[in-house]
Amino acid sequence: MPIDLKRYQVLKSKVDDLQRDADRAEGALTQLMERLKTEHDCDTLEQAEKKVAKLKKALAAAEQQYESDLEEFETDWEHVLKENER
Repeated sequence: MPIDLKRYQVLKSKVDDLQRDADRAEGALTQLMERLKTEHDCDTLEQAEKKVAKLKKALAAAEQQYESDLEEFETDWEHVLKENER
C-alpha cells in the first residue's frame, strides 16, 4: 500500500520534531553531566548519589553535634543566660 505525499510530509515533520527534541535533550544532558563533573567532581549519576548520601550523613552528624554542644553550652552558662533575660 503506497503512502501518499501529504501523509509522508506529516510523518516526516513529526519525525523531524522528535529528532530536534531528542537532540535538545541530549545537549541538556551533556551540559548537566559536564556541570556535575566541574562543580562536584562526579562522572556518573551513581557517584553523585553516593556523594549526596555521604553529605546527608555528614550533615546529620553535624546537626547532632550542634544540638549536643548547644545543650552543653546552655547548661554551663544557664546562670548567665537567666540573668540577661531580665
